[in-house]
Amino acid sequence: MRLPSLRRPVGASVLAGVCGAGLVDAARTAAHGGWSGVFTLALGLYGAAAVLLGLLADLTVGAIEGARPASWQTQPLRAEPERDRAVATGILAALSGTLVIAVVAMAGQRLFVGKMASQKLAAIAAGGLVAIGALPGAAVAIASLPLLRRLARALPRPRALGATGFLLIGLAALGALGLIGALSRADWRVLDLGPLYALALASALGVAHGIFWFGSQFGRALRARVPVLLGRCLPIAVGVAALLGLGFGARLPEGAKAYAAISDAGWALPSLLSMARRLTDHDGDGFSARFGGGDCDDTRADVYPGAEDIPGDGIDQNCEGGDAKPVAAVAQPTAGEMPGDPIVPIKPREGAFKGNVLIVTIDAFRADRLGLAGYGRPAGHSLTPTLDALARRGAYFRRVWSQAPNTPRSFPSILTGRYPTDIGWDKPTVNYPNLLPTNHTFFEGLAAAGLKPIGIFSHFYFTSDRGINRGFAEWSDDGAGTIAESNKDSASPRIVPRVIARLREAAAHHERFVLWTHLFEPHSSYMPHKEFPTSLSGVPGLMEKYDYEIAFADLWVKKLFDAVRELGLDKTTAIVIMADHGEAWGEHKAYFHGTDLFEEQTRVPLIIAVPGGTARVIDDDAELVDVGPTLLDLVGAPIPASMRGRSLLPRIEGRPLPAVPIFAEQMPATAWPHQAAMMVAGNHKIIHRISDRRWELYDLKRDPGEKTNLADAPAAATTFADLRAKLLAFEERPR
Repeated sequence: MRLPSLRRPVGASVLAGVCGAGLVDAARTAAHGGWSGVFTLALGLYGAAAVLLGLLADLTVGAIEGARPASWQTQPLRAEPERDRAVATGILAALSGTLVIAVVAMAGQRLFVGKMASQKLAAIAAGGLVAIGALPGAAVAIASLPLLRRLARALPRPRALGATGFLLIGLAALGALGLIGALSRADWRVLDLGPLYALALASALGVAHGIFWFGSQFGRALRARVPVLLGRCLPIAVGVAALLGLGFGARLPEGAKAYAAISDAGWALPSLLSMARRLTDHDGDGFSARFGGGDCDDTRADVYPGAEDIPGDGIDQNCEGGDAKPVAAVAQPTAGEMPGDPIVPIKPREGAFKGNVLIVTIDAFRADRLGLAGYGRPAGHSLTPTLDALARRGAYFRRVWSQAPNTPRSFPSILTGRYPTDIGWDKPTVNYPNLLPTNHTFFEGLAAAGLKPIGIFSHFYFTSDRGINRGFAEWSDDGAGTIAESNKDSASPRIVPRVIARLREAAAHHERFVLWTHLFEPHSSYMPHKEFPTSLSGVPGLMEKYDYEIAFADLWVKKLFDAVRELGLDKTTAIVIMADHGEAWGEHKAYFHGTDLFEEQTRVPLIIAVPGGTARVIDDDAELVDVGPTLLDLVGAPIPASMRGRSLLPRIEGRPLPAVPIFAEQMPATAWPHQAAMMVAGNHKIIHRISDRRWELYDLKRDPGEKTNLADAPAAATTFADLRAKLLAFEERPR
């Protein structure tokens, strides 16, 4: 009896599954606007994927069929026990070899591939690991053949079918373990799971199509009534429709609503659109002139959205509609200011603060989680009584923005008083770049003014080779673990006692110091604490843990402040509290941080309490690049011209300051290769998603949740044009 061909069922089911998933993805995405463009792009992108995957399935099954011996075509495996056992043994051997290859690849990834900064090199190395693992995999498969033959003999007949089941279950289990392992080492909320949703839906629809169309009696009867020509023409019809969709979709103008809808709500559409842009990027600069990619000259690799526009050369390098205008350059550090040069003492100005400075930074701490900001868990119970008390006797800045939504870009910005793209990096696009020796930190100025800079940490980022410790007399990072270990760490109980011990030593020796320490709580993964039992699960449970991590950090800050008071340092020590960035909780589809420039990721608390000062609640807009200039001004040291921030000391002392715009940047990195810039001016906030060629405008007074984009609203046209020009001028500034 001749075995039935599987070629048509598999290819047709793949085609049907992918097309069905594309229809669902397009329908839910189009609900967010731009329905005609969304369906056009979905037709082209999903249609092309369906045809290619269907053909690949047909070729694969055809190759398997063609490799079968001629006798297999006429005799089923059940009728030939020895052949059945041999096939089952071969399948089990393939599974054992695959497991060995997976182990080799996993070990290589952990040892060195995962540490590579270049994605391209990492991909090449990963492929090499698979090739390397093939040799021991084959050796293990061959060596285990006697055992596998006995195992195959124990399987029920047809044994090949059972072995195939083992193979599929084994591969599925291996994939599941890999996914679980990956998610256990990273915050799953930051991952884009949309493509997985689309894949799961396509698989389910494909299986359902196969069962109905080729397996059910009704499906077979219906199929018999469908003309053969029509069945064979279906893939051709889908292919022609995909070509038309790609043709029209490639010409959709930049700024079309379909692109925003896909970015906001698409499952696999964003990935497919990104792939289409990469495939049509002719000059290799990362941007395409098709599919709304925004490249205004796809023949020049130095012209692309986000490029530095050289003023006066007649070329629009950043594709924003004209050449940048020449502006005055910002002063750079002079030779006497360069790190590595001896710190030359200065004479502080008369009347300057003569005491110490204690800086405590708290990771991923949203501004709205302070008790003084109105937050409590349960309602009416502040998470931060210690910080609230400090704010009530110092200057509490309620409107403060970080200059980046993640640690490795924010802290260098704070230290140098410069925006992220102003800083000299060794490798700007990796996740954790180091600072070049050309950078200048405000701690050097504090040292010149007579304070001894001391840094006490226990966190993977604060290693001395980062370049962030320049100007420090002492720097310790004892007990720091890896990134994965830090994400499961509660570091405050380890750090605060060391800080207290060093303060005790400083008090005993009458040292004048500026001490900086960083508390990692409440960074994900959020750890439970016996002092704050949790009761919720799911995302609400994660948020509960996050909140109680803030409370836990506040508890240890209290221990630190109590020690400051007991040592008699409270009358001579100014205290600064701030965060490096915030944390998202699904307000804009994102969780975790580092993914956008909305308020939840960039608004942070800032408290500066100077002994003898007046308590103030300050609503002026401020940014973290202002902290360095403020502390230099406080101790009477000059503020380097290279710093972009300004001193907030006048506001702390009750004097007015003119309003200035606030800026923040998202630099592309290995883990999140997106570029964006943001400006806050008064009640309005404008965001330029450079990578997506998209603008957003929000009225923070009427719409604090940033839900209504006014960039295309006629009533806001004048405001948008004015702010757009100012943000573009910021992006085109001399570095």
